[in-house]
Amino acid sequence: LGPILLLSLYATIYLIVFRIRPANMQPEVYVLYIFSGLVPFINFSQGLIQGTTSLSKDRDVLLNTVFPPELLPLREVTASIVTLVIGVAIICFLGLFIGKFSFTWLLVPVVLFLLLLFLTGLTWVLSLANLVLKDIQQILTYVTIILIIASPIAYTPDMLSPMLKILIYFNPLAYFIIFIQSLIVLGSLPHWSIIVGTIIFSFSSIIIGAYVFSQAKTVFFD
Repeated sequence: LGPILLLSLYATIYLIVFRIRPANMQPEVYVLYIFSGLVPFINFSQGLIQGTTSLSKDRDVLLNTVFPPELLPLREVTASIVTLVIGVAIICFLGLFIGKFSFTWLLVPVVLFLLLLFLTGLTWVLSLANLVLKDIQQILTYVTIILIIASPIAYTPDMLSPMLKILIYFNPLAYFIIFIQSLIVLGSLPHWSIIVGTIIFSFSSIIIGAYVFSQAKTVFFD
């Protein structure tokens, strides 16, 4: 019910209250566009906040049992997949209903997997940092608010001025959102820079996160 409520609320605000819609999109297609961007954002924000606090919440267990600590942030990222699956099911139902099915949909799981890699590496680093700096989880609340505005969920990059359009690409989450929206709504691959950026952010995050965690385990848990 949570994903359905949030998706409906977001679509109502932009489509009915603000009356913002790209000129070349019908209302039902625009709703699909919003949903396609909001679902990965919900997954990211849920996994990020829960994964960041996972080590601090269960630190006593880690210190008194033999348990791989890196599995705790990974558990929270995995738990966020439930919301992701529900959201994707809603998107697919709506897309089929309005006749927007495309074979590019088959690539969506690949992009979502890359998003989970990016999220896992990020939570590994932030969960360690949260053990030392307790304000991080409060900061992340404000970061997610900024990201929901800075990510092209309810608007396309073409609707922005050149300066703001450039700033969008400094937001790693925007690459995943644009990629998924292109596959689901536009039925095509995004610009090659989006594809390359998505891959770089995903594998850089998981590699850096794994390295930092492996180096820090002896400090925090041994």
